[in-house]
Amino acid sequence: MYFYMRFAAGDETIGDEWYRFKTMADMPPCLKHDYPTRDLEFRVPPLCHSFEIVTIDLRAALATLPDNEQLNLNPARWSRVRRDLSEGWCYTPWMGVEQGRASLTDGRHRIVAMMKFLELEYAEFAVQPEHIATVRAQVKTR
Repeated sequence: MYFYMRFAAGDETIGDEWYRFKTMADMPPCLKHDYPTRDLEFRVPPLCHSFEIVTIDLRAALATLPDNEQLNLNPARWSRVRRDLSEGWCYTPWMGVEQGRASLTDGRHRIVAMMKFLELEYAEFAVQPEHIATVRAQVKTR
């Protein structure tokens, strides 16, 4: 229970521990922030400025990870993502291709938080131009 409440409070700024949840329903609510809008401002991370934006189904993106990794979350990262979402913005997750398969490169915490707290189904993702065709063929996009 201690770790559940600690994760819910979201006061972590550093930390190397990880929590593996079985389902989103098992995850604690956010006790620190309100989420006033579902209309997020998506910002492209510095490493992705040459990428293109593709709107991708969040569940499909998360499903590119192994089942045991999808809800494996770090409290410090989780805290930062929740803060950003409460302020109405988020860095775009990054979808890439690994061994010929679409794969989430970066953004698991953002995806899970958008699904849990904002109940979003789709979001903007940064995708390298050479990977767009593969990503569009393998995951649900708009």
